[in-house]
Amino acid sequence: MRKVHILSLGCSKNLVDSEELKGLLLTGGLRYSDKPESADILIINTCGFILPAKEESIEAILQALRLKESGQIRSLIVMGCLSQRYREELKAELPGVDAFFGVNQIPELARYLLHRDAEAAPRSLMTPGHYAFLKIAEGCDNRCAYCAIPLIRGRQRSLTPESIRKEAEYLAGKGVKELIVIAQDTTTYGRDLPDKPRLSQILKMLDDMEAFPWIRLHYTHPAHFDPGLIDVIKQGKSILPYIDMPVQHINAEVLRVMRRGRSGEPIRKLIAKLKREIPGLALRTTVMVGYPGETDAAFRELQEFVEKTSFDRLGAFVYSPEERTPAESLGDPVSAKSKEKRLERLMNLQQRISLEKNRELKGTVQRVLIDTYDAVTDDSYGRSYRDSPDIDNRIIIPGKLQPGEFYDIRITDALDYDLIGELV
Repeated sequence: MRKVHILSLGCSKNLVDSEELKGLLLTGGLRYSDKPESADILIINTCGFILPAKEESIEAILQALRLKESGQIRSLIVMGCLSQRYREELKAELPGVDAFFGVNQIPELARYLLHRDAEAAPRSLMTPGHYAFLKIAEGCDNRCAYCAIPLIRGRQRSLTPESIRKEAEYLAGKGVKELIVIAQDTTTYGRDLPDKPRLSQILKMLDDMEAFPWIRLHYTHPAHFDPGLIDVIKQGKSILPYIDMPVQHINAEVLRVMRRGRSGEPIRKLIAKLKREIPGLALRTTVMVGYPGETDAAFRELQEFVEKTSFDRLGAFVYSPEERTPAESLGDPVSAKSKEKRLERLMNLQQRISLEKNRELKGTVQRVLIDTYDAVTDDSYGRSYRDSPDIDNRIIIPGKLQPGEFYDIRITDALDYDLIGELV
């Protein structure tokens, strides 16, 4: 039996695609290898969102080609966003790759490997098992000026509530304890469906199932935030008071050129309302620096906004022009040096904010879901409701605790981004 390994790069939406493909291939008779060098077939699910992601994908392909040249793998297949955008260029530059498939070609890829149409199959999880992502829509209609996602993944296509419930029931049956709801923009969910169901209805449906101790929400757009979401989050039994809301910027002119609004005031008002009405809210955001039109004054406004808002979690990245996006015509007027300097200043600010917030938690008892145990250091690593896996902070607990289980942990010390705790 042939063995396959899937290297999934980029976002959690990509990971769900990889899990769907894995399920089809295993049902079709292939075996799965946890290590690429032990596989006959290596599949790389690429990311093509921004320049660093594309560079990471190319480097992964080059490393895989070296495995193939040395005879450690027999076949190399590239799929996903980068393959969708640059298939012909990749074919010309990387002749050692056996085949390329786009983002919507999972059935075709499975047919290519199985030599027949794949049978319908549930996805095979590639997360630790106690948490999983539930993708409620594909594609995006927002048309932000800098973003290539609509070019890659097409218009928004929402899953029906019935399909979402069925997928959630499957994940609950697999023992998932933390369900993470995702889409390119979860807050526009349902606009393309006949009955126009809302995200708030989907969250309530998932909460009413009483199948998951934790339900976490990602990728909410501030301009599309459904007012009903606040009540659902407040009243939900399992819905965490955690909101991931990428604002990208706060300066009015930058937002206008980004095509994300004409003023930062609605964002400020929404954040104030969320903090006022949702007790214990953990607010995560993403911002971009160096966008065309971001003057020194505009960056200072963003910096002051970040400091005043005091986000619990913040990610930042520098702007890079993407081909065929509206922003490409604006050029790249902010120098690379200025971009990096602004990014450093912003992340240093967030580091200070994170440390202050962590120190406030010393002495408190937190409910923690354990992700991993490191036998070398004899430390367990987990998260409170404030932290999503892989992208947010961790809580480090000396000693062995069972991954996938909840524990009460007393916080004993605070680091810049992580916490130290002990079992109560």
